[in-house]
Amino acid sequence: MSRYFKLIFTCFLFTLLSSYSKAEHPSTHLDRLLAKYRSYTQEDRLTYSFDSLIQKSKTEEKPFLKIIYKTLLAHLYSKKNDRKNAPSEQLYREAITLAEQTHHTGILIWANTEFGNYYYTYSEYISALPYYLSASRALESFPISKVPEASRVLIKNAYFFGTIDDHQTSIKLLETGLEITPRSSSEYGNILYAIGALYLKKEALEEAETYFLRTITSANNTADEMRRAKALGELAIIYSMRGDTHKAEIYLLEDIAISEKKGDQRNTMYAQIQLGKLYFKIGRLDKSEQIISKALLYATTKLYLKGFEKEILEIKLKIAQAKQDSQSELALRKKLDKINLHLSVTDGQEIVDKVNWQTQKERIKWQLEAEQAKLDKSSILKWTWATVSFLLCLIIVLTFLSYNRRLKFQRLHFERKLLSFEFEKIRSEKLLKETNNTLSSYQVYLEKKNEQIDQLEYEIDKIKNESERQSLESLLDSHLMTDENWMLFKNAFIAEKEEFYDDVLNTLPALTESNLRIILLQKLGLNNQEVANLLGITIDAVKKSKQRMRKKYGETLDQILKESHCV
Repeated sequence: MSRYFKLIFTCFLFTLLSSYSKAEHPSTHLDRLLAKYRSYTQEDRLTYSFDSLIQKSKTEEKPFLKIIYKTLLAHLYSKKNDRKNAPSEQLYREAITLAEQTHHTGILIWANTEFGNYYYTYSEYISALPYYLSASRALESFPISKVPEASRVLIKNAYFFGTIDDHQTSIKLLETGLEITPRSSSEYGNILYAIGALYLKKEALEEAETYFLRTITSANNTADEMRRAKALGELAIIYSMRGDTHKAEIYLLEDIAISEKKGDQRNTMYAQIQLGKLYFKIGRLDKSEQIISKALLYATTKLYLKGFEKEILEIKLKIAQAKQDSQSELALRKKLDKINLHLSVTDGQEIVDKVNWQTQKERIKWQLEAEQAKLDKSSILKWTWATVSFLLCLIIVLTFLSYNRRLKFQRLHFERKLLSFEFEKIRSEKLLKETNNTLSSYQVYLEKKNEQIDQLEYEIDKIKNESERQSLESLLDSHLMTDENWMLFKNAFIAEKEEFYDDVLNTLPALTESNLRIILLQKLGLNNQEVANLLGITIDAVKKSKQRMRKKYGETLDQILKESHCV
């Protein structure tokens, strides 16, 4: 009965624990696949490779491969068009739908981050917000080690939240990224750079400088020239803020040279804007106008670079004002009005503030939901523990009753066995008396006693209960040959074997009573072990007594023992 209830209780706990957690089974090779296929630049090649891969894969892996394929293809279309496009957005949505159907949180975080980053790249912060919020919320409770491209996911989320001025969330994500990213990886330098940029945005110059210097060291170790160039550009801003304009100029010129060499037009534009600001700051207006005009050439080619275009035009406006060029000033103001109108619905400060406010509102909502979930869980736990407590009490009571019943049964079984031993003892003694204590009856009687002694010793070795052991030991002692029993046996022996008895006394003078017992019992046919059992001594004691008699009586003893058929 107790085993049955233990089984029920174990099943109950297993079901209870299973209801609170679902095991995640991430595909360990997703990172390798992404590293391989991200480098593909042709749609046909990517499609052919994935079609072949999906056909060869296991059924449970196919949805993951389709998610990766759709996401990478969407990225390919985006890169090819260099702007938002309907095919990319459709593919991203299909990937997220598939990810939701897998019920795998890690792949869903990755897919949401990729779609959010698509909108973020084109400065569509409001469109990007829902996907980053979904990813960041899941990241709060899901192990980052089970997310594909974990470092990239953390960096992309951190950039977005840093852009909308949620610095605390951004730094937290990046610090987690540092913990899981190998120092030998280029991603490690990217994370250092991103943390430095956040501290610079907060004007914490010492911390920012430390991270940018660490970025340069990491970039040198991984031969990442562009990351080194960007870090130099950010250090230049710090030196400019400290008044070291000469060093700032050198770093920005190096940043521009590396960016132009690597064909990174966007970073070239960014560094040119910073150098234009520096030249304006030190009064080199013509130099400033010259460099930012170069930056403007690229900024006007992309709709999603309107924020940078605005920044360039604001510098040009300041130059026009410094030169008192009212005509240029008026034209620039008109352009800025148009850009501000565009930015008011894309990535201007108003949008940043709005997105930040929506983010904080969502986080407050999450906190309220989390608190409610805690209350619900607490209620469930109270009910659960009440049920568990009841079942435990029930099991304890049933176990106690079962234990008592088992003890009672064991006690009855023991008492029955004890009575059986006592009955055998009484029956043997009765049989001995009925046969008038003859030697032949004594021989049967003593053999029975030996059998009972052997059984009692076997039972005593098994029993752990002290009281039961004492009862058996007491019964065992009653089987030993007492002085009274010895005298009865001795008289019966003399009556039938008087001649042998007298011969023993005459040939073995000064024989002790204990030695006489051994000789007479062995004359009856008992071996050393049986004699030892009846006398309550060890077999070694019997053997030593016989050795001492041999030493004392020599060949005479051997002759007597030979006559009794025991040597």
